[in-house]
Amino acid sequence: MASFKIGINMAGAVSAGAYTAGVLDFLTEALDEWYKAKSAGEAVPIHDASLEVFSGASAGGMCAAISAVMLQEDFEHIHDTAQSGTSNRFYESWVNRIDIRELLKADDLKKSPNVISLLDSSILNQIASYALTPTNPLRSPKPYVSPNLTLFLSLTNLRGEPYSLNGSAPGSIEESTFFFGDRIRFETLRPDKQTKPAASAHPIDITRPGAAGGWDVLQTAALATGAFPLFLAPRILSRIAGEYTPPVWESVASAVTGTPPPIKPNFPADLPQPFETLNVDGGVTNNDPFNYAHDYLGSVEPPCAPDQMFRSPLEVDRAVIGIAPFPTTEKFDINFDAAESSHVFSVIPRLISALISQSRFFGESLSQIMDGTTFSRFIIAPSDDRPASAPSHDGALSHPLPALQCATLGAFGGFFERGFRAHDYALGRRNCQKFLRDYFILPADNVIIAPALKALDPIARDTVLKTFGHSAPGTYSHSAQDLAQKGCPVPQVQADAGDVWIPIIPLCGSVSKDLGPVPRATISDSALDDIVKLILQRFRAVTSALLSQVSSWPLRTFLKVGQPVIRFLARQPLKDALIKQLGPAYRSSKV
Repeated sequence: MASFKIGINMAGAVSAGAYTAGVLDFLTEALDEWYKAKSAGEAVPIHDASLEVFSGASAGGMCAAISAVMLQEDFEHIHDTAQSGTSNRFYESWVNRIDIRELLKADDLKKSPNVISLLDSSILNQIASYALTPTNPLRSPKPYVSPNLTLFLSLTNLRGEPYSLNGSAPGSIEESTFFFGDRIRFETLRPDKQTKPAASAHPIDITRPGAAGGWDVLQTAALATGAFPLFLAPRILSRIAGEYTPPVWESVASAVTGTPPPIKPNFPADLPQPFETLNVDGGVTNNDPFNYAHDYLGSVEPPCAPDQMFRSPLEVDRAVIGIAPFPTTEKFDINFDAAESSHVFSVIPRLISALISQSRFFGESLSQIMDGTTFSRFIIAPSDDRPASAPSHDGALSHPLPALQCATLGAFGGFFERGFRAHDYALGRRNCQKFLRDYFILPADNVIIAPALKALDPIARDTVLKTFGHSAPGTYSHSAQDLAQKGCPVPQVQADAGDVWIPIIPLCGSVSKDLGPVPRATISDSALDDIVKLILQRFRAVTSALLSQVSSWPLRTFLKVGQPVIRFLARQPLKDALIKQLGPAYRSSKV
């Protein structure tokens, strides 16, 4: 029986990776419960699903890497976010282990006199080692995980890849250009795998931990894709020239067919193999690498050109699910003053915000996802039924309440308070449940769903249709029921597909019970005081390390003398700025 093939793309999210981790936790639990129900002979849909590819950038890339381990082992799913010491690497990595207090230590400065990042990345090395070291692979791999499971992580390669613009023609004013948007590909090895990994893929053997299994490379790549520029340490990866031919911007189908003819980078003839690259956050150049998963999924048997993947709900046999936290609280300012915003101290933060937002934008998919007319691409984005605004900590102002609590402080807010991360993890689970139940569905006459329904005996088939049957999904923002209440029809492509729709991943057993609202967390005044103190201590440690390299001792002495005064004067303004950004998530000691 043919399987519905699934790719998952995870956009960058900084601390809101906790949300992505929660989505993945529920998704795997739903798959486990469904396959358990099928093996027990329960009256459930019996078609198959296959996870084929993960792609990700930044926090999403780190989640994609952890998935390579998680899907090969049994682990407990998180129903109570107060837990600790669990076997769930998603949860332990994104909720329990990461914290701003760890990032504000100075262990990195003790090991090296050079300042390579504003924050101490030592804890990230520990988490990567924990999360990306297989310990107990399953004897019988999960039936919904492809033996050819493939990962794509986006990178920003600061060394760059040179390309010639004029070949060997001498004397040109402009002879070459550089491409910095890099990626790295991995493919899992397991006992039942029948084929060799792709030539461009780094193999990771789930039965062999450490360097022997290729996990050391995956650990470094995961840290590289999440290396937020300046704040987190850049990472060095060894690459070979063959990984860049055809160039990484070409689709998988292009790479296989050689159409268009591959372009080779203009590397020096004496470049050693392998050679080192210096990498920072993949989100800088491609924060939403949907095309990596989409292109690869089109190449899976039976192959189809990525731009011709079936979109009709009756014909589609594969789809990419995008997990897009997009942690931003920015609003379009109707009273925007262009002249007032022109000065340099206003333009710089706006420029940074624009670059980040633009790297997240994937306009060519926007209309197809929003209008409910394509079924080869879906998206899970944060949604909460909480009020749109709430009083500030002093009760005087009204602040918007983003669905994600990690979205505060430029998406670094989750690192400040465990409760924020726990909230977003639980919200990810809840949003995934609604997505699988109400939106990730196909008509009963779909090419994958229909044969499985026909294979059931009539009584079981009627039970499945009655229990799991659903109306058409509607659009991204309005369900079919919402459209009906407003007197609006569902998109014609959905109306033509039939009245009964079936979930691609049915909710069975423990995951079928509705998950309730997720309570929001706050950060206390005392906790914020502690963090401000640690920020200033880290500032002192970083500036001391930088000043120690100033060769002129009079200048060095002059600059050092001013540091205590700067820290003293900065304490209260820093706290006030943090309180303003945290809004109602801050709990004043005066309340």
